[in-house]
Amino acid sequence: MSTRSNSSASRPNENVLTLVDRIIRRIKVHKTCEGFTDAQLYYVLDEAHRVLEPLPAMIDIEPPVIIFGDVHGQLNDLLRFADIVGEPPGAQWLLLGDYIDRCKKGLEVIMLLLCLKIKHPTRVHMLRGNHECQKTNRIYGFYAEMKMKRCVPMWLRFNKLFNELPLCAAVSRRQLCMHGGISQSIQTWQSLLDLKKPHSIAECDEGIALDLLWADPTNESCDFKFNQNRCTSVVFGDQALKDICRKLGISMVVRAHEAVAEGHSMQPSNRLCTLFSAPNYCGNDGNSASVMHVSPAFKLSFTTLKPRLNESAVAPEILQKLKSYSEVKSPNQQPVRRYSVSEPSTKADANNNNTGSNEAPPITFGSELSVVSPALSPAKEKKK
Repeated sequence: MSTRSNSSASRPNENVLTLVDRIIRRIKVHKTCEGFTDAQLYYVLDEAHRVLEPLPAMIDIEPPVIIFGDVHGQLNDLLRFADIVGEPPGAQWLLLGDYIDRCKKGLEVIMLLLCLKIKHPTRVHMLRGNHECQKTNRIYGFYAEMKMKRCVPMWLRFNKLFNELPLCAAVSRRQLCMHGGISQSIQTWQSLLDLKKPHSIAECDEGIALDLLWADPTNESCDFKFNQNRCTSVVFGDQALKDICRKLGISMVVRAHEAVAEGHSMQPSNRLCTLFSAPNYCGNDGNSASVMHVSPAFKLSFTTLKPRLNESAVAPEILQKLKSYSEVKSPNQQPVRRYSVSEPSTKADANNNNTGSNEAPPITFGSELSVVSPALSPAKEKKK
């Protein structure tokens, strides 16, 4: 049982970096924040607020960098990714939001990431997702988790901290990264440089901030239109992607916000990549999960946690069908395999890139590392 304090006023008599190291070790080894007082956690939140507050709404990052999609409280999977791809300071991380809600370890995930941010502020970059908004995480799990594990005032303190998370990141001004999607109000880089971080529920629900948090791509032949699935923000088509790549001179938009079967999904023209980093989402989706590696030469590759069938949990009459599906996903039954990824641009796209367009050169693709991960069912796409 954790020792709890009724107030954040009594600051612990301990160096914050020493406390951060202890919390990181506790979460990695024991998968919990138990044993630390509320006062100690408030102390860390105050320090994280101090680190995040000066950051602008758009941050600039230089590769190499590893980009994460949604995590949603799946602590074990975040730790598995860290073991495979490396962690700061050796690796630079960019996380696209949605650290909490849906699953049971939201507190541990967000505390681990904030501790890493405090310890390595130039090597850990955290963006805000739509679940780092109070009206969303009040409903989808984080409020109930904090009420059970800690207290409602600490949930409110987390949401005050979330207001200081940046909304988007530019990787060497060749990739634009965010949680949700693009906005028709983005005309130049100055549109993003002038953007202010929203500090209220109302500010999260308007303008560019709303679209960076909530927008989705669509296969429909359209520019922008209302997002009927989410009843807020917009959906954007291929023409909108072409336009923003031309206006900003970028090669690609990288976003999260949707569970995708393979962990990452490339739009046909390779102007858009959706990342999702929570395998077997909520314990029953059976999806893979990926992180993207961006090299200094802008060569892209992915590390993917693949689902594996749990045969004891599957009815015999459908086992063979599910097993054959799994074998299509992972023909090599060894835990780790590598395979090539096709070049990103079609011949037509290559020709288009030589016609005086303002778009950056296409980003090339490298090999992919795939690691088998437990799952109960075959992968399927699902809106979050």
